[in-house]
Amino acid sequence: MGDSYFEMVSEKIDMSSFTEEHASEPLYYSKLKDLMSSYSAVRKTRPDGSCFYRGLAFSYLESLLGNRQEISKFRERVMASRNELLEVGFQEQAFGHSYSTFLSLLDLAEKDGSVLSLLRAFNYPPISDNAVYYLRLVTSAFLRKRAEFYQPFVEEGLHIADFCTMHVEPMGTVCDHIHIIALTQALTIPLQVEYVDSADPTINQHVFPEGATPDIFMLYTQDHYTVLYRACEQGAGPV
Repeated sequence: MGDSYFEMVSEKIDMSSFTEEHASEPLYYSKLKDLMSSYSAVRKTRPDGSCFYRGLAFSYLESLLGNRQEISKFRERVMASRNELLEVGFQEQAFGHSYSTFLSLLDLAEKDGSVLSLLRAFNYPPISDNAVYYLRLVTSAFLRKRAEFYQPFVEEGLHIADFCTMHVEPMGTVCDHIHIIALTQALTIPLQVEYVDSADPTINQHVFPEGATPDIFMLYTQDHYTVLYRACEQGAGPV
């Protein structure tokens, strides 16, 4: 598929190879080496501001491959999210195509069950970007509907609606803690993020939603998210 750095979602890369790419950055290198005891592979995501949404969507659907019961449950949650978009004022014509595209990825995961097919879909911009856009709207709707609770966490003195318009919905706007909380709660996606920060000597772990047992793992470093695979999952193959 060419240079993995420019793909939207890369093939699996061995954790040791990924770590060696950061050998010239001593602090990051040391922390990534520490993670090698828990994680054996990564998937890179394109650094275009949508890396979190794209990585989360791909890795969660990948984890559901072959499990029709869980795919069916997730489809119900996605369909419920459509109603929440309508409740907060989004118009069907504004999100209908991206919603249908996201559902088509669930159909692919259920009927095809192939990691390669899923990877191809996520590297086809009309599908991949529409899926990301729908997740951005789900995040926005979740925050808007619970504006009173989330308002204190919004900086710059912005009203929650303005924050969503400026920092959640537009493609390319980067993801922050509040986005992750909202999206993982909205669709009940259990996620653990390993935070590797140059300002902190330790690796910080956060689980979303709080108290969940994570199925999906991601690395955050230098304003970018990368999909992580636990060492026990490497048997799933190199795709």
